[in-house]
Amino acid sequence: MNALKIHSIDGKGDLGKECVWLSVDQDAPDISFYLLCDTTFTAEDKISNELRHMYWFNKMPVKKGDWIRLWTKNGTNNSVKNEKGTMTHNFFWNLGKTVWNKDGDAVTLFSLESWKTTRV
Repeated sequence: MNALKIHSIDGKGDLGKECVWLSVDQDAPDISFYLLCDTTFTAEDKISNELRHMYWFNKMPVKKGDWIRLWTKNGTNNSVKNEKGTMTHNFFWNLGKTVWNKDGDAVTLFSLESWKTTRV
């Protein structure tokens, strides 16, 4: 079972308000194993294999009941206690332009067990 789950997108098309909300459904010692990206639906109503904007989360532990908010705009990552007594972890994509601005946009969350990078 994945610890993070896509909850909603708020403020579509408005850079100052646009963000993706993720709920934390179980404790996770390190969310750097999650990658979120923008794609679209095809004419056949399937997810495209063309991935565009990608956000790889920083190494950080989260607890069940916490929230993650990924802002499209510029800012500095931070965590604040919310009204439910859990934490809201704010991450900033720092893109300078909206991502969720067209009909058919889709948010995809990948859970990665491992990865390898090789310099070309």
